Amino acid sequence: MTADLPEIDLRIDADNWLSDGDEARLLSLAQFAMAAAAKHTRGGRVDLLLTDDNAMQVLNRDWRQKDKPTDVLSFPSDDDAFEGGFLGDIALGYGVVHADMDKLERPFDAHYSHLLIHGYLHLLGFDHETEDDAAEMEPLETKILAELGYPDPYCLNTET
Repeated sequence: MTADLPEIDLRIDADNWLSDGDEARLLSLAQFAMAAAAKHTRGGRVDLLLTDDNAMQVLNRDWRQKDKPTDVLSFPSDDDAFEGGFLGDIALGYGVVHADMDKLERPFDAHYSHLLIHGYLHLLGFDHETEDDAAEMEPLETKILAELGYPDPYCLNTET
C-alpha cells in the first residue's frame, strides 16, 4: 500500500523534551516514524503534542476516565476531517515516556518512534483492547519498527 507522507504539526508544551534534541530533530524523527507507518496504511495530517505528565493526566482523565499520566494518547479526528486528510492528534508525556524508556533500557529514538507509530495506528482505527485486535496491531508495529532498524518492542514486555 502506498500513501501520501504524513504532515505533522508539532507543538512542544514542555521544555524537558528539548533534552532529547531540538525541535527540528524531534520533528524529523516523528516524520521518519510516521512516514514508515503511512507506507502500510495511509498518510494525512497529524497534530503532535509533546507535553508533561500533568497535562497527560488531565487528558487521560478527561477522555479515558483514567486519572493517571500515560505515555501516549491518540485522538482520531471525526469522519469529515478524516476524509479531508486530518487523521487526528497524538500526545506524548515526557515523564512516563522517559521512565519507561529507562526501565526498558531502550534508546530514545527507538522508544519515541514506537510510541509515535503506536499512536498513529490508533488514529487509523487500530487497537489492542482484545487479543484479536492486538494480534493485528502489534505485528504491524513490529514490522514498521524493523523497517526503521529498531527491535520488536513486544519482545521487551512493554505496555503501551
